[in-house]
Amino acid sequence: MLKKISIILVMVMFLVIGFNGLVFADSYPNKSIKWIVVWRAGGGADTATRIYTKYLESVLGVNNNVVNIVGGATSVGFTEAKNAKPDGYTLVCAQGDLPKFKSQMTASLRVSDFDIIGSFAYQSPIFVCRSDAPWNNVSEFVKDAKEKPGELTIGISNIGGTYHQPMLLWQEMAGFEAKAIVLESSPKQAAALLGGHVDAIITWVRPCIPYIEEGQFKFLGYMGSERHANYPDVPTFTESGYDIVWEHPYGVAGPKGLPEEVKAVLSEANEKVWDIPEFKEEMGKLGLLIYKKDGKEYKEHLEKMEDDMAKANSLIK
Repeated sequence: MLKKISIILVMVMFLVIGFNGLVFADSYPNKSIKWIVVWRAGGGADTATRIYTKYLESVLGVNNNVVNIVGGATSVGFTEAKNAKPDGYTLVCAQGDLPKFKSQMTASLRVSDFDIIGSFAYQSPIFVCRSDAPWNNVSEFVKDAKEKPGELTIGISNIGGTYHQPMLLWQEMAGFEAKAIVLESSPKQAAALLGGHVDAIITWVRPCIPYIEEGQFKFLGYMGSERHANYPDVPTFTESGYDIVWEHPYGVAGPKGLPEEVKAVLSEANEKVWDIPEFKEEMGKLGLLIYKKDGKEYKEHLEKMEDDMAKANSLIK
């Protein structure tokens, strides 16, 4: 009799432990989340992610620990995220660098290697010249460039990069030639433009704001799908007749195979962060706008970027 009672007690204990284990597994998240940023600490992607995860913590109720894993032109960090256990406790800032690997073939990384949760912010390049330049819009620049094939210069950060790719698509679409001049950073781009060493630059909005406010630079065209909220008088490239929409996004992703309940929790939390006024304000100070795309929409956006980047890279001479 005692033996039977002991067996029954053991069985009950296993059932209780098993039941508690299921509850534990289902109550995601119940411990800290590791967040991988593929760029160095203090950079734009790192700063944006740390602001985002601060507000995500308040929604999820657990710590979000940001870890910078750099190297291999972002491939090292993305590869670690790809190979992590798909349990929702390792996430990565899925930004506009991820789609480049398909066309560049520099690493075995694809958008499809990740479960895409959604986006949270973006920025688009802007076309800038000195305030004393003869052009007041991108169409006037194109007209002048056609009359002086290959003479006008545009400062970019690197060949085949974020600024160079839309420039190549624009040139092909508009039918003009301009020389790309590599300037490794936004400050160097601004300095070259101020000094008259280049005719124009393609860069982010934020580094140009002091020069705009001082009347030294002027914006000719914005590459977002809509006009920039802080510069509503600057037309988009699309409005100017060139179908160029180049949005460099920031979003949330995890390794392929995340449980559906985990994806649902993260998706709901992401959408709650969108609507926090302080989050929007902090992103705005970085020159970033809130990007409201769910997992399906953001995955489609990243995959389109893969195709657009492949087309742009095919135009590099």
